[in-house]
Amino acid sequence: MDFEDPNIPVYVPWYRNSKDTQPYVLSKLLTSDNKCFKCSACFPWTTDSLNTLWGGQAAQEPQLVSQWNKVAKKWMGAIAVGGTGRLLVFPKLAGVKPFSVALAESESDMQIDNVAWAINPNRPLEPLILFTITSVILILDVNSSSLVGKLRGHGGPITSLSVHHTQPNLFCTTSRDFTTRIYDLALYPVQAPNNPHWLPRREPSLAGPAHGLHMCEPEGEGIGQCVAVMVGGRSGGHKAAVLCAAFHPSQPLIATGGIDRAVKIWRIPPAVYSPPAQPRLAREDKPLFSTDLLHKARVESVSWLAEDILVSHSAPALMRHNQENVEDTYYEEGTVVVWQWLSLNRFFPPGKTPQKIMRGTASDYRNSESFKVLSAYHLPMVIRHLHTYRSTTHDPILLVSMGKTIRVFNIAQFEPRTPPKFPGDDLVYLTDQMQLGGDTQQQDEGDPSWQEARGQSRANRNDGSNADEESDGGKNAGAQREHASAAMYPPPAPLAMLFDTVEGWDILARAPDGFPAANPDINSCEVGCDGSVIVGVGGGTLFIWRLDE
Repeated sequence: MDFEDPNIPVYVPWYRNSKDTQPYVLSKLLTSDNKCFKCSACFPWTTDSLNTLWGGQAAQEPQLVSQWNKVAKKWMGAIAVGGTGRLLVFPKLAGVKPFSVALAESESDMQIDNVAWAINPNRPLEPLILFTITSVILILDVNSSSLVGKLRGHGGPITSLSVHHTQPNLFCTTSRDFTTRIYDLALYPVQAPNNPHWLPRREPSLAGPAHGLHMCEPEGEGIGQCVAVMVGGRSGGHKAAVLCAAFHPSQPLIATGGIDRAVKIWRIPPAVYSPPAQPRLAREDKPLFSTDLLHKARVESVSWLAEDILVSHSAPALMRHNQENVEDTYYEEGTVVVWQWLSLNRFFPPGKTPQKIMRGTASDYRNSESFKVLSAYHLPMVIRHLHTYRSTTHDPILLVSMGKTIRVFNIAQFEPRTPPKFPGDDLVYLTDQMQLGGDTQQQDEGDPSWQEARGQSRANRNDGSNADEESDGGKNAGAQREHASAAMYPPPAPLAMLFDTVEGWDILARAPDGFPAANPDINSCEVGCDGSVIVGVGGGTLFIWRLDE
């Protein structure tokens, strides 16, 4: 029988250790003449990634595995940063000289809003960088530092960019045109529309991308093709701009959030994973889940933590003190909510093949209540960015950038949501109103405890107006309750502040000796290199923190 030596300390990972420690230390601080770094993306793969990409099929070829190891070692630690008019790539955690790709002269003053890494399965040894400018997607081959694709399709600026975890040839974009589009880098742009016939016409429809159809002009050049679109509109899609999206880690699902306060979960059409010989755009207009009951303001991020557990956060909400006075307003803090989708097993039963045609009911895509809030907190008003990191060997962590500080939280240490109090006073009051017989009334009034509860309930609801209520036979009770509810409109969310309730680690942007003391605020941040690095960008500065463990 083995015994543990009490003199040997037990290893505890930093994310479960004391909050007094400083797990990450600033190792690099680089400045540039480009004064607007808005987004960044770390190379997300390692030498072992072929075991999970595309179902592990690529790992069956020994020659490909050997070549992939060289590619992964070359680009591990590379950071792509989007600026104004150009894209910068910092290899080896900015340990060697970076290179940049300038945009066309007509686009030199435009901002790169989103950036991500991807792989074309036809050429898996040539990593790609995707980045967006307004409504256009550009594709860069990092080995040759040349653009290999340019795609169009959205009718408004692109707001987010996300790549599939295990099939990096698939990526999705969200836009202010109310839609979410999924692209496949293994295909080529459609040069002529191939839309279905909408009755009563006999020719292909020319409705356009906003309706989930091909555009009338060429989709682009190079590589990449839009294979599916989640349509916005009253039928079930978003009713305003879509701001974020996240692929499910294992199922053909994608979650989206938008300005309409709604979080939606869509099924990715089967044609995305097995495209037909003739290009045909798959169209989804009704999600499997939709609700706007989680947040009171626009949903700015959504991420999957497990098979049926998600985390989403919203911006501060403009609220009214009184529904009769539209100018009497205040801002309520934004929220971060960890919640569970309760209908996953209904659509994807364990051990069974999912249905080819999958449709929810009206209660699924019209403000569904098929969810359970596990934990929820208020966020500070001044946060700039929120990033969620999830790994199979790591507790999920939450990064909140605020000024020159990044606060790191372990989501596994969030407290469960406090259940709402039982409405005892309301129950007593309703019981009082339901008395039918005089004898029962007199018998109950002889109970002192009943009299005390009844008196307290009426005092709370009528503000001491018991005499008026009894003289009117209870006719004014409804009006008084309505007035009380109007004074409380809208009810504030009974949530605790995240920064005051949950302890976290502060990652500071302190400039080392030789650098100006006034560093810019951190606009965005993310975790890279399997959790060993945190990268932040702000102004024209790149921050790199290494795990000191």
